Amino acid sequence: MNTLAFSAPSIFMAKNKNIIMTALLALFPVAMTFVPDLAYAADMFAEGKQEIIDSTGKDSTLWFSMTAVGLAFALVLGFTTKNWFAAIGGFFIGMIFMNVAAGFIGLA
Repeated sequence: MNTLAFSAPSIFMAKNKNIIMTALLALFPVAMTFVPDLAYAADMFAEGKQEIIDSTGKDSTLWFSMTAVGLAFALVLGFTTKNWFAAIGGFFIGMIFMNVAAGFIGLA
C-alpha cells in the first residue's frame, strides 16, 4: 500500500461533529460582539411623524375602526360560541395590546 492512500487524521471527522458544532455556536456570539454598530442613518420620516401620529393615533378614524371591528368580532364570537367570557376577554386583551403597542411605536 502506498502512503498516499491513507488519509491524514483530521479534526473534521464524524466523531468530532458535536464538538465542532458546540465550538462554532460558542464562537458566533463572541464574533458578533466585534461587529461595529453601523446604523447611523437619519430618520427618513422625521418630517412626517406628526402626520403619521395624526393618521393612526388614538384620536384617529383608524383607531376607532379597529376598536369597532374588534368589538363586532367579539360579539359574533360570543353569539356563535356562547362563551362570552372568552369573547369579551379577547376584546379587552386586544385593546390592551393595541395600547401597549401604540406606546412602544410612539403613537400614544
